[in-house]
Amino acid sequence: MAILKVENLVKRFGGLAAVNGVSFEVGRGEILALIGPNGAGKTTCFNMIAGYMPPTEGKVIFDGKDVTGQKPYTLNKHGLARTFQVVKPLARLSVFDNVMVACLSKSRNITEARGKAIGVLERTGLASLRDTLAGSLSIGHLKRLEVARALATRPALLLMDEPMGGLTPPEVDRAIELIHDINRDGVSIVIIEHIMKAVMAVAHSIVVLQNGEPIARGKPEAVVRDDRVIRAYLGEGYAAGR
Repeated sequence: MAILKVENLVKRFGGLAAVNGVSFEVGRGEILALIGPNGAGKTTCFNMIAGYMPPTEGKVIFDGKDVTGQKPYTLNKHGLARTFQVVKPLARLSVFDNVMVACLSKSRNITEARGKAIGVLERTGLASLRDTLAGSLSIGHLKRLEVARALATRPALLLMDEPMGGLTPPEVDRAIELIHDINRDGVSIVIIEHIMKAVMAVAHSIVVLQNGEPIARGKPEAVVRDDRVIRAYLGEGYAAGR
């Protein structure tokens, strides 16, 4: 049974269709990558799935239930969490307190939330920075804190919006390891990412968008050899290097 079904999602802004007829499924335990050029509609899809904006048409089915248009806090309560491309931590709070606040959503009290926060920091490699103000972190650590805050809500499905944007190559490698670790714990993942090395390393399947519409879907090895994808997104340089 799929944990997520996106059925014919459409989002119009005035006369412009930013997303037009997007459908895909995510199996339990699967990592699906949503890729495409800038402006293809990827983040708009995330916003509709995660309840940040209602679709003009279509449905979002999460864990067997129609959750179309439900608010983010309701979806999070039921196990859907997301990260953002532009990270916005509680800058004046410590790394620990940022994660603990997220843990409170599914804890009986502060003591329980503190214990959970310690575990999340250890899992995400942030334990040594627990007392550092979030506003003083590097982009690499900010991206990791964004993931930690989402994991603190104990999701069954995690939407990750460009978690490796701005990272150095070693940081990308560590992010790939963290995503594999999260997935091994049974968390299903949908990831938007432009770094194809990372996409190929983590994705079980790929959906490619162009101008708000899906142009390809399937296993990574097949999708990156699709001529439509090469022309629209990967470029002739990628084709020449195949």
